[in-house]
Amino acid sequence: MVNTEKVYLMTKAALFEKKETNGAIHIVSFRRKDYILYHMMLVFLSVTIAYMILVGTVFFMIVMANDTLVLNVAEMVIIIAALVAGYAVLLILYYTVSHKYYGEKHVKARQDIRTYLTVMKALETMEKGDT
Repeated sequence: MVNTEKVYLMTKAALFEKKETNGAIHIVSFRRKDYILYHMMLVFLSVTIAYMILVGTVFFMIVMANDTLVLNVAEMVIIIAALVAGYAVLLILYYTVSHKYYGEKHVKARQDIRTYLTVMKALETMEKGDT
């Protein structure tokens, strides 16, 4: 005779294994701090490269538009300070958003794994009860 509860638990476990696209097992293999730190370093690298490309493109467009562009030292200091301040604001913004996102992603992955392990433990106790 078919045990419907056992079939339900087996289906639930199989669906988790099948849709395991977010890599919950891989995510949980890291400690939460390490997982967030790894992704924060990637965010730092990507924001820095994107900002450099943006600033370089704008600088190139300004130079190409003006044949004679002469700036004194005070103007250059103001421009550099504005670029550094813009970079700092952008980096802080991305850091806070990514820290929250990857922290929640790790917590969700841990909850998914706990649910999966609960289902597997229930199946194991059913197996012991059947024999």
